[in-house]
Parts: sequence; C-alpha cells; structure tokens
Amino acid sequence: MRAEHRLAAIRRALADEGVPAMLVTAVSNMRYLTGFDGVFDDGINAACLVTSEHARFYTDARYSEAAQAAAGGTPWTVRQTSGSMYIDICRELQAEGVTEIAIESSVPYGRFKFISEQFVGSVRVTDGLIEKIRQVKEAAEIERIQEAARLTDAAFEHVLGFIRPGLTELEVALELEIWMRANGSEGVAFAPIVASGPNSSRPHATVTGRTIERGDFVKMDFGACVGGYRADMTRTVVVGVPSERQREVYAAVLEANEAGLAAVRGGAAARDVDAAARNVLAARGLGDAFTHGVGHGVGLDIHELPTLNAQSRDVLRTGSVVTVEPGVYLEGTFGVRIEDLVVVEEAGCRVLTRSPKELIQLD
Repeated sequence: MRAEHRLAAIRRALADEGVPAMLVTAVSNMRYLTGFDGVFDDGINAACLVTSEHARFYTDARYSEAAQAAAGGTPWTVRQTSGSMYIDICRELQAEGVTEIAIESSVPYGRFKFISEQFVGSVRVTDGLIEKIRQVKEAAEIERIQEAARLTDAAFEHVLGFIRPGLTELEVALELEIWMRANGSEGVAFAPIVASGPNSSRPHATVTGRTIERGDFVKMDFGACVGGYRADMTRTVVVGVPSERQREVYAAVLEANEAGLAAVRGGAAARDVDAAARNVLAARGLGDAFTHGVGHGVGLDIHELPTLNAQSRDVLRTGSVVTVEPGVYLEGTFGVRIEDLVVVEEAGCRVLTRSPKELIQLD
C-alpha cells in the first residue's frame, strides 16, 4: 500500500500539534504508516521516525532484509541498528538539532521513561493521533477486510458441518483456526471464542474442554486475517431442538442486531447506534442482560476507533469499518450474540459478513 498520503496526513497532524518529529513504536501504527507487508510480527524490534523531511524505519538485523525489500519505491529509509535502537535514534535527533518529539500514549511506561532519559529535549505524549487517521479506511484496506470477512463466512459454513454433540469447545475452536489458516488466513484475527451451554452466558468466555450437548447454544466469535487486516463475526447456533425461551431470546437479539445496523450511517453518533440496539432488548425485559457496547472499529487491530457504546462521544465517519454486536447473557444458563462487520457509508452501511442469521439448528 502507498505510504505518501499517510505520511502527509501525519505531518499535517504534527504541524497542527506544533511538534517537529514523532517516534512511532506501536506495531499496527508502524504497519499503517509504512504500508510494509511481510515485515511485521508481534515481536518485532522496530520504530518509525517521522519529521517534515524524513521518514525512517529502524530495526535490527533480523528484520532488515525484509524491511529493505518492502521499502523499495517508498519514501521510507531503513536504518539497521546494532546496539540500542532508541539510543541511536535520540543521538541522530540531537545531531540534527531536534529538541521536541511526540510519542504515542500507548507506549509502555518503561519505554517512555527510557526515551525521555535519552532524548535531550522535550518528549510529548499524543493520544490517538495516528489511530484517528486510521479510522477512515482506504479502498485497498476495505478490500483486505472484505476478503477476511469472506474467509470468515466460509469458515462458519465449514464448521456447521463439523459441530456435533460429544465434541469439545477446544475441538471446534481448533477446527475453525485450522480451516482459516489452510484457506488463506494469516493466522487468526484474534483467539476464537467457542462457548457452549452455560459457558455462552459469558461474553468473552475462554475456550474450555466442555463437551457440547444436545440443547446447547454454541456461541462462536472469530475472524480471519488478510494482509494484516482483520474480520470479526459472531454467530450463535443450537445443537438439537431449542427451547421456547432460547427462541425468544435469539429473536430479540436478532431484532436488536437489525436495529443497530439500520442506525449506522456516516455522521451518526456512535451512542445512537448503541441505543438503537439496546432499546430493542430493553423493551423485551432484556436490557440488563446486554452488558457491553454494541460495537467497535476494526482494521489492523481487532479493536480500533470508533467506540460504539452508551458513553461514546465518537461520530461514525464514512469509510470506517465497525461491528454491530448486541448480545444477551443469562448467567449460568445461556447467552446469544449476533455480530456483523460493516462499512459505514453516507446513507447507511454495507454488511461484509454474509453468514445466515436465522437460528440454525444442528442435528
């Protein structure tokens, strides 16, 4: 992906802040600014330095060859460090007469302290400066997210033929992960949630060795990853014949999901989308059982801006990719969540996750 316009955007933001340079170390922000593919992993030792004149990518010998290849034809200069990367960067800045830098508020305190001690000048913390730019996705970013959503849908279709009584949650989660990896996903977007029976009443249940039984809801929250970009979808199915209460709750959550989707559009207040879904559940006496926000942004990270909950001050921007995921959780009994991934458009939204949402009964 091209980096020039992303660098221009961050330089404009820095100029507005009155800061001559920014040191970026969050992996997703570095990947966004550089547009590099085939370089980043969760353990990378790297940093990006952006000034009005320079765009430098610092890393060690383990990543240098891949970074040099990725940087070809881009504005980025790759610097291989042999000692302490942050000491090298601070010395370069000092030699160039830079007396103030910005760093991300998300950096670990130990890193902030070390940089502050090494840099001869002022270190300013900025909150969400790059993340706010990342909210609006480019067409190429949406294409990758859409492909990740397509793989996610296909994985769901596959796993429907796999789930049966006697399997464990662990076996279902592993089948999802293996299938997605084998069919083009870069690992998984996040650790899948597979929660059955009473475990499904926990919104973010950990996968266990519990055996799936007839009559269980099985709640599955998972996503593929393509080119660094993630998908996120939840579907809840029932093994065997559902009870009347299960049908009632499922129908309420589905109606809330549709109400939330109908409220999504460019310029909408994020908390209004949350309210649209929440009001449906409250009207059915289930408001207290919906215990989290209705959604969040998705992209290089599985949770990005904007935040869609009752307290959010965010406004949805055309080109953002967000989830709509109402749920009902009846402690110790069962839970239902239905989650879609959508692109925010001027007059509504385009749904990327196409898996069926009617209550699926598995024999």
